[in-house]
Amino acid sequence: MDHSEGWATDAAKVSLVGAGIGLVVSTTKNIMSSNSPGISGIFTVHGSSIGLYAVIGGVFAGTRGLSAEIRKKDDYINTGIAGCAAGLIIGLRKRSLPSAVGRCAFLSSSLGFIDYTGGLTNKIDELSAEERERIRASVFGAKDRPINSDKD
Repeated sequence: MDHSEGWATDAAKVSLVGAGIGLVVSTTKNIMSSNSPGISGIFTVHGSSIGLYAVIGGVFAGTRGLSAEIRKKDDYINTGIAGCAAGLIIGLRKRSLPSAVGRCAFLSSSLGFIDYTGGLTNKIDELSAEERERIRASVFGAKDRPINSDKD
C-alpha cells in the first residue's frame, strides 16, 4: 500500500470500501432472513454489519500505515500488527477477551504470513517491461508459435 498521502487518508478510503462491503453483507443477510422487514431491515436489523466492516477496514489500514510510519519500514510486521488490531475489534464485538485474543493471534499470523510470502502486493509490477515479457514468454511459450498446427 502506498503511504504517500498519509495513513489517515488510506484508513478513510479503506473504511469507505469496508462500509460498502458491509452494505452488501447487510443486504444479503436481509434477503436471506425468513422474516424480512423489507428494505428498511438493511439498516435497522442488519445495519451493524455496515459499521463493523467500515471500522475493521479503517482500523486495519490505519494501523498498518501508522505502524509503517513509526517503524520507518513497510513490511509484513506492519500487516501482522494491523491484523491483530482488526482481530481485537472483531473479538471485542463478541464481548469476550479470549475471543479477541484468539482472533488477534489468528489474523496477525495469517495476514502477516500472507504478506511475508508476497500475497498482498503484486511483485510483478515492480519488474521492468522487458522482465515481465521474458517471464510471460517463459510461462506461455514463444510468441511466434502458431496456435493451430496442421500436421498431415
